[in-house]
Formats: sequence, structure tokens, C-alpha cells
Amino acid sequence: MSPRRPLLLPLRHVCKLPFTLFALCLFLGLSLSARDRWTEINIGPFYVDTDSDVAAAREALTQLEQVRWVLGGLLENPGLQSTWPIRVILTKSEGAKGSGQFIAQNAGELGFVKQPAPDGEFAWQNPAVLHGQYLLVTKPGTRLPLFEIAGILLDANTPRLPGEVESGLRQLFDTLEAKGSRVTWGGPPPHPDINWARVQLFATKFEYSASFHIFLKSLQSGGTFRAAEQNAFHQPADALEKEAAGRLASGNWQAVPVSGRPLDPRRDFGEHNLDSVIAGVYLADSQLLNNRKTAEQAYQSAIETGGAAAALGFEGLAQLARLEGSDPDPHLDEARKFGSHNAPVYVASAEGLPPEQAIPLLKRAAQLNERWAEPLYLQAQVTENAAEKETLLKSAIERNRREPQYWITLARTQTADGHATAAQGSWLRAEEAAATDSERARIHQMRLDSEEERLNAADKAREQEREAVHIANRRAQQSQTARVRAAEQKANRQLDAQAGSSRPEEVVPWSDVVPRKRLDGVLTHVDCLGSDARLTLKSRDGASTPLLLKNSSEFNLACGDQHPAPRLSVSYAAQPDERFQTSGVVETLKIQSAAR
Repeated sequence: MSPRRPLLLPLRHVCKLPFTLFALCLFLGLSLSARDRWTEINIGPFYVDTDSDVAAAREALTQLEQVRWVLGGLLENPGLQSTWPIRVILTKSEGAKGSGQFIAQNAGELGFVKQPAPDGEFAWQNPAVLHGQYLLVTKPGTRLPLFEIAGILLDANTPRLPGEVESGLRQLFDTLEAKGSRVTWGGPPPHPDINWARVQLFATKFEYSASFHIFLKSLQSGGTFRAAEQNAFHQPADALEKEAAGRLASGNWQAVPVSGRPLDPRRDFGEHNLDSVIAGVYLADSQLLNNRKTAEQAYQSAIETGGAAAALGFEGLAQLARLEGSDPDPHLDEARKFGSHNAPVYVASAEGLPPEQAIPLLKRAAQLNERWAEPLYLQAQVTENAAEKETLLKSAIERNRREPQYWITLARTQTADGHATAAQGSWLRAEEAAATDSERARIHQMRLDSEEERLNAADKAREQEREAVHIANRRAQQSQTARVRAAEQKANRQLDAQAGSSRPEEVVPWSDVVPRKRLDGVLTHVDCLGSDARLTLKSRDGASTPLLLKNSSEFNLACGDQHPAPRLSVSYAAQPDERFQTSGVVETLKIQSAAR
């Protein structure tokens, strides 16, 4: 791994601004002294804590759960989850401003610098995720930023959709109103634009609303915006755009009912007391920038309490240490000793360590939050085994399909492994995951620059395929030879047993039994027998000897009677052959001269 950097909680682009993983509402003058009694109610990924108004907490949780239910129906994915728990704190503490919005903290203000990706290609914001949750502090009765909630759920459960669709969806869910199980949406938005008008048209017009989910499904499957419109609504794109523009111009936005979840807060919501010390830690998180001393007191109080609160307290001190430019590692170590259940603590602790020390921490982080992709991505970065690296990267992408850097790293890994076709697909997915046109253009140029590398990888893949075929053939031949030899040995053992004796230790080869003879004579006749020939040699005593010459073409002998007849000197194996009517097989042959 790279040398330890001073970054405390290095979350690589888990959620892009303005939908940051750790969002704060900073309230001037907010008191951090938690009241004696806090109540927490929850369902799914949502937690609402209050020190004063349980009814308002139930109402807030109803709004959140109906957003999740309706969006899950549109995406055909019931039970949507977020990467991190979403916590809303409702308090009437003096000075709290009920802005009711997730305000993205400035990473620079918290001391978190932009971290360049490998080779300096991109610069990502790395905001902190303190205590592994999204956080909002506001007054009871304040309208919640439902557009942010919809955005968080979209980010965690879909590939990146076209910008105009995501913008319109967020605005649409910001108009959602839930009264128990009765839900409406599509009413007047704060700042309508054409993206809003288009999505509001699809969601509220009777002729289109029943096919709205088909439109989104097509986009999730990689279809283009216009193709998805045609597939879902069967209307020309120009006609749909004209209709949306007409609605925008009229400014007449009518809310319509949408199917909500049947909810009974007392039956469906979990409800229990929340330790006031832990509530104080959460309130302290919202004051990190403008009231560090008071925040530190809350964290120290949690440490003195011990148990789970102590782990949260040490995590808070680690964050403060980072803000002040000191070493946060001792506080992170203490948080782990107290059994911290927050995955970012383990990722931060792993940074800069050698692989054998970092990997167990990263695995623990992955266990604590199975929806967080970053621990898997970081494991891939320090893993030497190519197949394991590719598997880890694919697992990270399953959890976060919107991160271009994951796709880029996978593409390069596949190219290096000779998987050229798969790498090309990963490059295309990286472009689709880009959040802006400029980022998409840069990735496209990177893909073009890697084309030569891809071609080399394709050659490597073909060579690997040929080698694999060669190895398979060789193994098959070896296997067949082994089976033949085994059969021969078995047959020999059976023959030995039938003969009543064992095989002799020294076996004389048949070739040694056949006598070798030499003959000098005149070649009188040649009978051509395909590639072989039968030679008739006449010795000095007048005797004719027929001999078989294999592969006779190399001696360039004419067929038939020989005129003039050449004188030959041959050695031959004296093994008669009834088929060819020969007295032996020529082993060496030397033409001396033509007979006179």
C-alpha cells in the first residue's frame, strides 16, 4: 500500500456531492447537552431520534418510509437499502435552526484534501463519514429534504441514470406528501424546470403513469433516454417534449395519489430509548466545525461512560485530531479496542499498512457493512493474485455501479490478464458511470489511449488459447499412451501367469535375433511397389537374391530391367517376407558402379 497519508476516513467517492455520505445541518448556538430521555424509532435504514416530540418523529419516519416504498415500486426493487443508515435527530434545543436539509460539508474545511486517483487521472472528494451514517439535525415539524433521501436511495440501488432523469426524480420525490398510508406527489415544486416537468408528466398523467416503471427499467438496463421513452410510452420523443414544455409553461402542477405502503406506526416501527450520552455524540458531530471544544467534551463524556459509547467517543476524538493536524491513529486503535462497529474506522486504520496487516482490517470493514464497496476495492489494490483481484473488483462494482474508478481499474486488470473483450465492456461501463460530460470525455480518451494495450492483450489471449489447446492435446496423448502401456503390462502379467513363470530379466530384442548379411552383386531388375521396391541382385556365383528396399525414391532407381546394370553393395536383415517374396530387408545400400 502507499505510505500512510493523514486522511482519517478515506472514503473514495462513495456518494457524490451534494449527496455526501456524511451530511450536516450546522445550527448556530445548538446546545450539545442532551436531555435525560431520548426516544429512537426506526424502520429499514431510517432512524429518527427525538428528545421532545415522539409524534413528530413518527410522522417524519412515515415520510421517509413512504419515499423508500414508492421508489422501490418504481424500480421494481422492494425493500431498498442505503449504503449507510440515515439518522434524523429532532430536537427543540434552543438555537436550532430548522432548515431541514442535508448540507454537504466542505472537505477542505474539515482538513480532508482531494486525493488523486492512481496516475493522477482524477481528483475525488473524500468527505468524512463520522460514525458510519448520514446525519441530519433539525426541529420537529420541519419538512425533511426528501429529494436528498431519494437521491441517496437511487445512488445505492441503481446504475447511473441520465442526469435529466435523476434530477427530475429527485424533484418529484421532494413533492411527496404522506398522511399515514395516503400518499400523493407531483404538486408544485420549489424550482420547476424541464427535467421536473418531464418526470412529473410521466408520473401523474394517467396514460403514462402505469408505464413509468417500464421507462426507468429500460434506463437501468442501459437503454438510451429516447429509446426508453419509446419503449414505455409509445409516443414520439418530440411530442413528449412538447407536452412537458407545455406543462412547464402553464405552471399548473396538480398532485395525484400514488400507491403507498400500508403503515401502522405502532406495529411497523421499532421504538426504544436512546442513551442520552450517545445522543450527545450525534449532536456533537453537527458542531465539529464551529464548536470543537464542546464537541470534545461530548466525546470525552462518551468515553467515560464506556461500552459502545466509548467507541463512538474515540471515533469523534480521531476526527478532531485530524482537524487539528495531529495523529488520529491512537484514537482509532482505542475505538477498535472498544469493539467499534463502524466500518470506516477499520478502513482508516488499514491505510498505509503492509498488505498482510491491512487485509484483515479491510475484511472486517466489509463484514461490518456489506453494502460498502470501498473495502473490497482497497483489498483488490493490495492483492497480488490476478484472479482474486478481478473477483474483488467485480464484487465492489456489484455494490456501487456508479463509481467510474472501479470500472477503470477492472478494465485495466482485465487487459493485463489478457481478457480484452471483457476489458472493452468495462471501459464502456466506466463512461456510463461518469457523473459529468467532461469526466465522460476524459474516460473515453483513456479508453482510446488503451487501445494498443487492448490489442496486445487480445494477442496474448489468443496465444493463451492456443497454448491451452496444445497442452490439452498433449495431455490427451499422454493419457492415451499411459492407458496403452498399462494394458500391455496387464496383458504381459496375464501371459506370464499362464506360462507359469515370470518374465526373464533380460529380454533379447527381435532385431538382435535376425541375422545381418552383406551382398555385393549386380542389380538386374527393380519391381516398384509404391514407395518401396523389390531389388533382384545377382552375385558372382550367378545366384539371384530378391531384397526389399523401403523408401526407394531417395535412390532414384528406375523400374524394370536395369541397362546398364549397376553394381551394388548392400547389407540386409535376413528376414524372409512371403508377401513380397523377398529374402530380407535392405538396411544400407551403396551403388559402386555400372557393370561392364
